[in-house]
Amino acid sequence: MGGDVIGKFIYFWAFIIGVIIFGKVFGFMNDTKTTVIILIASAIVYVVWIVGRNKASQRREAQEAENRKNTIKVKGQGNKRR
Repeated sequence: MGGDVIGKFIYFWAFIIGVIIFGKVFGFMNDTKTTVIILIASAIVYVVWIVGRNKASQRREAQEAENRKNTIKVKGQGNKRR
């Protein structure tokens, strides 16, 4: 579910609701201005985190594909018993 657009949308709002609850419980969100600043900052942090994870995943997949390409043995090469 987390890979598609709907899953990312749900995870985003779950994160924002968690930030709101955390902020209310610990008293960070006392007035409207502070609340808006915290929510905008947390949304930016979430988006940067998701973009970073996607980029890292793409790099990892490219590296694995490169490793698979380099480890393919050509027939006739390798250890021969004599």
